[in-house]
Amino acid sequence: MKRSFLLLVCLAAVTFVGARISRGQSDVISADSLLKQMEAAYAAAKSYRDTISVRFRNPDGGEGAQAECKVWFVRPDDFRIDGQSRRAPDAPPKREVIWANAATARSWSTTNPVTMRSKVQLAGSKMFGTYAYHIPTLLEASYGGPHRLHQLEQPTLVGEENFEGVECYRIRGDWQGDPYEVWLGKTDFLVRKITAYYKGYGMEEIHRDIAINEVISKETFEFAPENEAAPQKTKASK
Repeated sequence: MKRSFLLLVCLAAVTFVGARISRGQSDVISADSLLKQMEAAYAAAKSYRDTISVRFRNPDGGEGAQAECKVWFVRPDDFRIDGQSRRAPDAPPKREVIWANAATARSWSTTNPVTMRSKVQLAGSKMFGTYAYHIPTLLEASYGGPHRLHQLEQPTLVGEENFEGVECYRIRGDWQGDPYEVWLGKTDFLVRKITAYYKGYGMEEIHRDIAINEVISKETFEFAPENEAAPQKTKASK
């Protein structure tokens, strides 16, 4: 009787330990799995908007180019990215816009007239910079080329950090040979921050005012460059 009782206790202990080990293995989080969840989160979004702030640093550590842009997207084909950049803090600003709906895709900048496009294609568009590529191409794969953010090479989960009130995973990897780090929201798997280094130049890309699956008016995608470019009349000029 005593031996039977001891045997039962041992079996229960083994079962408990086995369950803990099994649960522990299932709880292991990998960078690859997080990147897949990131890809799925953006692919599932019916609508999306955010504001992107970007700062570059020159190899000598000095302030370089900077940009601020907004992104709006409504599935299946309403899209607009509208940004203003400066090559240096004291350089004149340049505004660039790509906007599209089911009928057309167009681009415009303060240095180029409206151009009709067969589709939205950020890779090779000669507009914006890498910072304007990462999130739109997660929302819609056809906007990008063969490589997108969820395909970071040799990704590694390096820790967790609160960024501007959002608990994030930090993932390091390579983007076509350049070192990247991504701050990924722990609950929604949306990108809050990216840092990268390109041949000595540093980039910090921050995403704020993020909203998904909210109503975005059709007027947002009816951009009119002629209204933006025309100088405003003053009372004296009337």
